[in-house]
Amino acid sequence: MKNFFSSLCAAALTLAATASHATTFYQSAPSDNSAFQSLVDQAKAGDVIILRAGSHYVNVPIRLPLGKDGITIRGEQGAVVRKAPNSYNASAFEITGNNNTIDLLDLDGGNLPEAGILIYGQHNTVSNSSVHNCGSAAALGAGILLHNSGNPVCAFNTVIGCKVYYNYMVGISQYGHSDGTIRDNQIYENGAEGLTVDVGSHNNYVYNNYIHLNNTDNRGVGGIGTDASNGTRFDRNTVDYTHFKSGLTFQNNIGGCDGVIVSNNHCNNNDGYGILERFVQYADTHMTFTNNELLNNKLGGQAIQYADRTTLAAAPAAAATPALACYPNPTAGPVQLDLGPAYAEARVSIRDNLGRLVQQHTLRGTGPQPLPGSAELASGSYLVTVATAAATTTRRLAVVK
Repeated sequence: MKNFFSSLCAAALTLAATASHATTFYQSAPSDNSAFQSLVDQAKAGDVIILRAGSHYVNVPIRLPLGKDGITIRGEQGAVVRKAPNSYNASAFEITGNNNTIDLLDLDGGNLPEAGILIYGQHNTVSNSSVHNCGSAAALGAGILLHNSGNPVCAFNTVIGCKVYYNYMVGISQYGHSDGTIRDNQIYENGAEGLTVDVGSHNNYVYNNYIHLNNTDNRGVGGIGTDASNGTRFDRNTVDYTHFKSGLTFQNNIGGCDGVIVSNNHCNNNDGYGILERFVQYADTHMTFTNNELLNNKLGGQAIQYADRTTLAAAPAAAATPALACYPNPTAGPVQLDLGPAYAEARVSIRDNLGRLVQQHTLRGTGPQPLPGSAELASGSYLVTVATAAATTTRRLAVVK
């Protein structure tokens, strides 16, 4: 027992020593590959690299290789990583190590070939960053690509709170990436899909993303495209105004999908269907579709496409819409919500006129109660959505100050 506690104390002292020796590096701007990569090469687990405001030019990937773990790269306000031309096609970042973080970064791909951020490793995070203008006809490229190369297996990575837009192909692309989380992102106006979950990308959680106006150049299969990937949970996403194709497409060219849960999503105003399952080559199995809003899609709400026909899914029986009052409306200040007797616990989200999440709260109880944060809303038009396990109800709120 004494040896056991001695070992614990030694481990704790080692962790404390590691934390106390963490270093913060600063990279001034403008900078180039050699200076930036030099800091990465020096950094050890727990270290932070801060990019100062200005331009940081990358024409060879900034590499965090296998064994380069636990590094954070963070941008100050006004810091921009810019891809620069080179004699070969390359991403701006290649991350093969584990537990690394890219945070608060603005990455401008300059419409040059290949992805902005390429992740091969595990437990890495891209957060609160903007990734745009990546890829070209010469080498397609995505904004963020999570790709399984086999060594290591690409898994458990997270993309959260990012803006991913104006990329030549896909906004966020997954190929063989499993057990990951894609949540709270704004993914819009990409040339192909906003998001893909493809070919062995199993058990991913796709939550609360705003996926808007994608497939601008008809290079993809939908707002979201998925193929041969099992166990995905698509929950509370908005997928709307997809050009040429459907909101969520199960493409199934490589294989069918199994055990996927599609719940509480808003797949509206797409040029195809709200949700399309293609059974032309492979069929899906053990699927769950619940409480999805599928409005004003040009071809219909939900459909299955076979080799010789397309069948519209039967519309689900309409649930009784719970009472929801939002007053005063219009308002210049605080707002009351009357949740009615049907609600015990409700998740309330407020989105602006572009569909961007402004506030999110959880309310408990029934009857009238104040809407938290409503007094701080700027003038404009908002959608207030109240979601429970049984139903989702939306009201429009006008704020005039």
